[in-house]
Amino acid sequence: MDKLNIRTLLNEYSFVVPEIQREYVWGNKANELVISQFLKDIDNKVGKGETNIGFLYSYKSGEEHYLIDGQQRYTTLILLLHYITVKEGAGMHDDYIKMHRLDSALSAFAYRVRSQTDSFLKNLLKSSAINSKTIKQQKWFKSVYEDDVTAHSMMDALDIIDGLYGTFSNLNSANILSKVLFWYFDVDKTSQGEELYITMNSRGEKLTDSEQIKPRLLNKVENAIEKETYGKKWDNWEEFFFDNRIRKGRTIESIDTAMNNVIRLVLELVTCGEHDKIKPIEDANHISLDDVEQYMLSIENLSTISEGRYCTEIERLYGDKDGDGNFIVLKALLTETIRNRNNWREFERIYQTMINHVRRNKIKNVDFLKFLKEYSTFNGSFYDFILSNSDNARQVVNGHELDKVQICSDANDYDKEKEIWEEQSNEFWNGEMKVLISWSRCDEFFSFEEFIRIRSNFHKLFKSKFEKEDWTTDKVRQALIACRLPKYPLGDKFGYSRDEWKEIFSKNSHEMLVFLNNFDDIKREDIPSFLDTIIYNYNEKPENPWAQFVKYDYLLNYCNTKHLYWNDNYGWILVQNSWARPYSVKNMRLYYDLKQKYGDVINEWKILKYVSRKSCVYLQNDKLQLFIDIRYLRKPDDTYYLKVDFSQRNVDAEYYENLKHDLLHYIPSDIAMRWNDEDGRYVWYPEKIDAVHSFISFITQFTN
Repeated sequence: MDKLNIRTLLNEYSFVVPEIQREYVWGNKANELVISQFLKDIDNKVGKGETNIGFLYSYKSGEEHYLIDGQQRYTTLILLLHYITVKEGAGMHDDYIKMHRLDSALSAFAYRVRSQTDSFLKNLLKSSAINSKTIKQQKWFKSVYEDDVTAHSMMDALDIIDGLYGTFSNLNSANILSKVLFWYFDVDKTSQGEELYITMNSRGEKLTDSEQIKPRLLNKVENAIEKETYGKKWDNWEEFFFDNRIRKGRTIESIDTAMNNVIRLVLELVTCGEHDKIKPIEDANHISLDDVEQYMLSIENLSTISEGRYCTEIERLYGDKDGDGNFIVLKALLTETIRNRNNWREFERIYQTMINHVRRNKIKNVDFLKFLKEYSTFNGSFYDFILSNSDNARQVVNGHELDKVQICSDANDYDKEKEIWEEQSNEFWNGEMKVLISWSRCDEFFSFEEFIRIRSNFHKLFKSKFEKEDWTTDKVRQALIACRLPKYPLGDKFGYSRDEWKEIFSKNSHEMLVFLNNFDDIKREDIPSFLDTIIYNYNEKPENPWAQFVKYDYLLNYCNTKHLYWNDNYGWILVQNSWARPYSVKNMRLYYDLKQKYGDVINEWKILKYVSRKSCVYLQNDKLQLFIDIRYLRKPDDTYYLKVDFSQRNVDAEYYENLKHDLLHYIPSDIAMRWNDEDGRYVWYPEKIDAVHSFISFITQFTN
C-alpha cells in the first residue's frame, strides 16, 4: 500500500474502469451536493498542505490496473484538472494531456472496455471545452453521447465545476497534482491478516470500519471477475444510502456511518455475538461478501414493503435516530425478509412485537441474536415460534409480552391485533399494559369486548400523552380517595409519573376496576360533574386520614408533582417542583384559613407563607418591619401545637426596645409571650387557634 499524489498516479499507472463497474454518477443532479462538498473540502485542505482523500482499490491485469473502488473521486479529479488547466492556459493543458498518454496503448486513465465512453473522454481531454454547452458544439461530439450515462454525468460535473470555480482560493493544477493524495491499494498484494496502517479517508479523518474491512473481504475472492462484480455491488450498496428517499438530506458522513452499521449488523446476525466495536482484521474472517450482499438485498427489499413503512428502521443505520441502538426491530424485519415468506401482515406482527420490546428495553442483544438465528429456519409463523417450546424464544418473549402474543394468536383476527398494538403504543402505557389486560379478563379468559370497554373508560379519565397538568386531574385523585382505595395514596404518592400510576393500579387492581366500571354511560364532557358527585357524596366515616385532600383543592394543587414526604416535626409536607418548595399540610390549611378570615391584608399587615421545610404563615408589616410567624408543629403522639414568633428586623436597637416595652405593656395577659435569647425574638405557644385570632386582632389594631 502506497500513499501517492495525483501526479504520480497519472505518470506511473494505467487505470482502467472495467465494464462491470458502475457508471460515473457524481456529476448528475442528484449528486450535486456530493461533488460540491467534495470540491470545497479539497480547496480548503490543499490551502493548508497535503490532503489524503481516500483509497483507490485495484487489481492488476497485465500492465493495467482495473479499478474496484475510488472511480467517482478519481474521475472527478481528472475532470477538475481538465477544467483548471484549460483555464490556466494552453501550455498547462498541453502538459496535462501528455500525462494522459492518450495516443499510447497504455493511457493513464481509460474507459477502454466501454468504447463509447472512452471515446468521449479522450476527445474531451484533447479539447479545450470545459462545459456542456461548448462540448456539444465540438465537431467530435456525437448525439449518442447524450445517452451515455457516464458521458452525460461528466458534462454535468464540468458545469458544476464551472459554477463553483470563482469561489475556489487554492485549486490550481500544481496544488491538485502534488498535494491531493490517495492511498493506493492493490488487493492482489494484500494478505487478509496483514495489519494495514490506514489512517485517512476522503475527509482527512480516520478510515471507517467498512472501508477497512472491504479490501479484506475482497481479498478473500480469488476470481478477478468476481472481485470486479463485488466492487460494483459495494458501490451500489453505498449508492442505496445516497438515495434521498432514505437519506433525506443527511450529510455525506452519514453514508459512512450507515455502511459501518451494516457491517456491524451483518457480523452480529451471522455470529450471534455483539460487535459494538468492529475489528476489521479479525472480523473479516467471520463474514463474507455474500453475507453482506444477502443483508443489503434484504435492506433494499424491506424499503419497498408496505409502501416504505419500515424505512424509519433502515434510517437508524445513519446513526441519528434515538433509541434502538442495537437495531432490534431492523434485525427482526431483515430476518423475516430473508425467510422470503412475503406476508405483509407477518412483517407488521414482527414490527409491533419487537418495537414494543424496544420501548420497554427488555431485550438482551445476544439472546435476541440467537432467537433470530433459530427463527430464520423455523417452519412456521412468528407467533408460532414465540409460542413454541424453544428456549431461545422464551428468553426473549416472556411474561406480559408472551401473554399479549398468546392473546393475538388466539384471536386470529388482524383488526383485534391492531387494537392491542394501538393501545400498547399509547404514551401512558409505553408498551406495558399488564393491568389493563388483567382488567379485561372474564372468568380468567381475555375478552376483547371487555378490553374495548375498559380502555374507553380509562381514557375518559387518563390522557394518552403527558401534559403540563399531568396524566389526569386532581378531581380523579380526589374521587379515588373518596372511593377509599386501600392503597391510595401509595406511600407518599398520589400518582404523577406513569410508573407511579401503574404501581397504584397494581396495588388496587380490583378496586380500580370497580371505579372504572362507573363510567360506562358517562360521556367525556360529563366526567368533571360526575367526579364532583363522587366527591360531594364522600363520607368521612370511618375516619380517613386523607379526607382533607378531598375537601381542600389547594392541597393537591400545590404539590404539582403529587408527592409528599414525612417530617416528624411538621407531619406531611407538600412538595412542589421536585422537592424544591416544601410546605406542610397543616400550615397550608392554616394559611388558607387565615386568608379566608382576613383576606390578603389587615391594616397594613400582609398575610404570606414562608416556603421551606420549616414552613409557616407569617404576617408582615413593611412600615414597622414587624413579622409574626405562625406555624403548627407535631408532637410525638401525632397531635399538633401552635407556635407564634414575633420579631422586628432592619431597625435600630433602641427603637426595637421601645416597641418591645409598649407591646409587653399592652398585650393581654393571656398572651404569654416570652423572649427567646436563642432565636432573638418573642415566642408564644397558644393552646388554641382562637387565641391566635385574638392576638392578630390586637397586634393589627395596636400597630395601626
